[in-house]
Amino acid sequence: MTKEELKLLIEKIKLQIKILQIQLRIALLKEKLTVPNLPDPKYIVVHHSASNETFEQVNEYHKQKWGLISSLGHGIGYQYFIEYSGKVYQGRRDNEEGAHCVEANRPGFWNKNSIGICLQGNFEEMEPTTNQLIELKKLIDKKKTEYNITDNRIFGHREISPTLCPGQFLFQWLTKNYPS
Repeated sequence: MTKEELKLLIEKIKLQIKILQIQLRIALLKEKLTVPNLPDPKYIVVHHSASNETFEQVNEYHKQKWGLISSLGHGIGYQYFIEYSGKVYQGRRDNEEGAHCVEANRPGFWNKNSIGICLQGNFEEMEPTTNQLIELKKLIDKKKTEYNITDNRIFGHREISPTLCPGQFLFQWLTKNYPS
């Protein structure tokens, strides 16, 4: 075997290894990867988790439920999640399809065109923490500026789908601070 033939064989083996690695990820890990390739978001949709579950718990639940993994390595369907402490987690890139809002008349529209922000807690029963509201306001204002999103394009989940989300207390705050 010549040197050139050996080099060609080595390249073929390397390529086969890469193909096997991809096949293993798909077959064994059953990974469904999402890719940030959407145009800039045009809307913001605010949610509550309706539970005391942390980012990690919601992330694991969504990973099991949908099996979609973001480019950031998370399974959570929201772009952002804010815990009681005010700690903000990014689960997906802003231009990556979410899994947070479905409307029967326009399937996929909101998940492809909006930033989903979820706050830990059930705001039908309690008010968001001061830290959560401070961070939510900072995040919304930053995204409004970054993507030229006007107040009339900021919604509580209940304005899109038949749900109580984001809960009465968060929805009141939202409509007061971002009237549409």
